[in-house]
Amino acid sequence: MGAHLVRLQNQAFEQCIPINVSFEVTLRCNLKCAHCYNFDRGLAYFPDRSREEELTDAEIHRILDEIRAEGCLFLSFTGGEALLRPGLTQFICHAVEAGMAVTIKSNGSLLGKETVDRIVDAGASALDVSLYGSEPGTHDAFVQIPGAFCRTVEGARRAHEAGVRVRFSFLILRQNSHQMEAMMELAAGLGIPYNVDPQISTRHDGSRSSLDNRVDRETLDRLFHGPLRPLLPRVQEGRATVQCSCARSVCGISAFGEVYPYIGAPVPSGNLRRSPFHDIWWNSGTLRWIRDLRLEDFPACRSCTHRDHCRRSSGVILNNTGLYNGPEVFGGDWTCMQAEVFHRIHDETYGGKDAPAVHPKPPSDVLPL
Repeated sequence: MGAHLVRLQNQAFEQCIPINVSFEVTLRCNLKCAHCYNFDRGLAYFPDRSREEELTDAEIHRILDEIRAEGCLFLSFTGGEALLRPGLTQFICHAVEAGMAVTIKSNGSLLGKETVDRIVDAGASALDVSLYGSEPGTHDAFVQIPGAFCRTVEGARRAHEAGVRVRFSFLILRQNSHQMEAMMELAAGLGIPYNVDPQISTRHDGSRSSLDNRVDRETLDRLFHGPLRPLLPRVQEGRATVQCSCARSVCGISAFGEVYPYIGAPVPSGNLRRSPFHDIWWNSGTLRWIRDLRLEDFPACRSCTHRDHCRRSSGVILNNTGLYNGPEVFGGDWTCMQAEVFHRIHDETYGGKDAPAVHPKPPSDVLPL
């Protein structure tokens, strides 16, 4: 991230300007990923029932104008699978013409030539593609659709060659932890950068089987001692807050018009079918409560010795513990174990409290956590 962009993001955080918005344009999806945070996609009833309630094209176009008026610069269309939403290219055109940079969050399996040509012509600047293994057996079993791996890799390659800024998103899973290095090599061979995320949350429907896919402490330790060593998070020395950007420079909009502090933190803060975005953003009691939280309001975090190494996501914590400012005690969420592992590896590598705050630069195809 360049210095100018860092300053811009910091200014947005301080002034509560929603420059980063994730917009669910549908909950429909052609895959059945085992960790999906929307709902358990083994339950066929939910997508069919919800489809009738999703925002109309006219509502989405109106909302795009409203979020741009409040300062949105970086817009991510997500789902479900965003490419399944009819009218997506019109939404992209509208957003780009209004001055927003558009990223599409996708599983990549629908990126045929015509689709890639349409999103390029519409002006999408980036594509974030989820990949769950280095070979078909692992990926296809996880998304529960045969042939998905080959379509995803080919789609990502096609979009990359068409000039779209493509990035792979790798989720560390019990099923793919032994393939992390091979996944990194696959991305490097395609010339596509990637990021790696170890966080999995319970689903928005309350089901918890998604957590069965998480790795254990031993596996996380092995990975960050090994192939993921360049991605060990930077230390945030003297960290005076554990607030993330939720409800400040980041927000989410659901497929039904609910405004969330973050797309992964499903705390309804107002509905855009009933109120304009401006009124919700500035007057929602929920969003204002989040902005006013201080370090002392986070019971387990305020005295935690691993805080400088923590990559806390309030959305993940909320889903897993039921508390936005949780957990109530250290160890009450998997995130606590992750911070402890990162802290120990950093101390072993760099010598404890005298460790540098900034690590050696990772390879150019790696995007730090």
